[in-house]
Amino acid sequence: ISDLPYMDMVVSETLRKYPPLPVLDRVAGEDYKIPMTGLVLKKGTPVYVSVLGLHYDPRFFPNPMKFDPERYTPENKNSRPSGCYLPFGDGPHACI
Repeated sequence: ISDLPYMDMVVSETLRKYPPLPVLDRVAGEDYKIPMTGLVLKKGTPVYVSVLGLHYDPRFFPNPMKFDPERYTPENKNSRPSGCYLPFGDGPHACI
């Protein structure tokens, strides 16, 4: 796929719309104060992240229902914050 940039963009957009892991589950490894709130996640608290919620959030992916491989041009990819595209999770539990 690395020699087929548009194919890579199509695969990325497909994984955005239809992620194999629609929800990620983790456990807080330490107490964590959520910035700009008074909320504290205590160590051992289960945490669930809605990948679908991120992938369909118009702040990160304008017109999220539209299939648009152009979202993954180098310019567009670099303009998005990290952590909003997680088709296989993130960190040490990532599948790929």
